[in-house]
Amino acid sequence: MVVGAFAGLGWLYTLRGLHWFAAGPSVRDSLPLLQLASFDAQPLLRIVLAWLLAGVLVGLALSSRPRRRRAAIVLLGGLVLLALDSQASYALTRNLNFGRILFSRAPGLGPLVEAVAFGAGAALPRQRARRATGESGVGGGEDGHTAQHERDRGQVA
Repeated sequence: MVVGAFAGLGWLYTLRGLHWFAAGPSVRDSLPLLQLASFDAQPLLRIVLAWLLAGVLVGLALSSRPRRRRAAIVLLGGLVLLALDSQASYALTRNLNFGRILFSRAPGLGPLVEAVAFGAGAALPRQRARRATGESGVGGGEDGHTAQHERDRGQVA
């Protein structure tokens, strides 16, 4: 998930540099390291596309988990990571103590919008089927359903 968060920020910086998908209202605190230059606000479409793509990649990595659980994990984890990033960037760019800033400053909408798109993207890939096997690691027919395969075999005979 941390790698996915870095990917989301990287894609957002890349799309900003290319001037692509500049549609929708600006969401402040989307690129928190650019706060001093007042370039931290980015268009909504750009944010959503960058973070959906990052979420899809994390969703593929976690595709053995149910969609709702995967989306919740990525949404909450992403929100924590992105809020910490916002607070750390604010403290860094203004040369302030991080401990003082952590709970005293309310970040902009950027981390929230990014985390929601990140979680939504993680929910998009289909759940990968788990292969259930017997204790010996073999047998049980396809996917470990012995009884079903015995019934199927009986119908053919």
